[in-house]
Amino acid sequence: MALFTLIGAAAGAVAGAVVGGTVLGVSTTVIGAVAGAVVGNVVGNKVSAAQEAAATATSLAETQVTTITEKSEEIIGVTEQVTGIQTEQIAVQQQIAEDRQQQERLAVRRQRRSAIREAQIVRARQRNIAQAAGAVGSAVSGGAASIGSQLSAALGYSTQQSGLSEEILQGQQKGMDLQSEINTLYGKANVLQTEANIAATKAGMYSSRAAGYTQQASNYMGLFTNFANVGASMIPYI
Repeated sequence: MALFTLIGAAAGAVAGAVVGGTVLGVSTTVIGAVAGAVVGNVVGNKVSAAQEAAATATSLAETQVTTITEKSEEIIGVTEQVTGIQTEQIAVQQQIAEDRQQQERLAVRRQRRSAIREAQIVRARQRNIAQAAGAVGSAVSGGAASIGSQLSAALGYSTQQSGLSEEILQGQQKGMDLQSEINTLYGKANVLQTEANIAATKAGMYSSRAAGYTQQASNYMGLFTNFANVGASMIPYI
């Protein structure tokens, strides 16, 4: 930096003037000024390099912070997707539970109807036994009607149970598909979190570097300030 060169030249000239005399025909004042200018230039370059390095490290740290923010926002989006799918999954599970309850209710009703029909058949048989031979035709027709009714009920029950079983199977498959989606999203979230952690580590590293370079610049400026102060303190002795 030109400012450091000028200050260094001035401080060196003062020191040379205090010493007085010549070296190889060159005034010590000039020698001091040149030496001070060289020192000032070196320090200025060191300070400038340290400040530039600190600025670069800070910029890299800020880039990583931006990455962390982006990854965090993506994770939030994935989490919201998971929540939506889980809600749908719960609805599917509830439907499966309702279908199973319906199957159980159908089974209970079928058992009751079967018991009632069995009781009716038993009563019909008892009547037939007690009745005269002329009532045989009525018993046969009644038995045939009962058999037809049982067959119809059985077919209806089978159709209903088959339909419910199909719904349950489809629901279970959908539930597995939804769980697969959730697992995939969890995997994506884990990857994003890993990337965010890496970015956080890098941000910390770059921030530490920036602080180190800033401290270096401060140290160089402190040393040069001491040098300039020594030169200034010699002014009364010129």
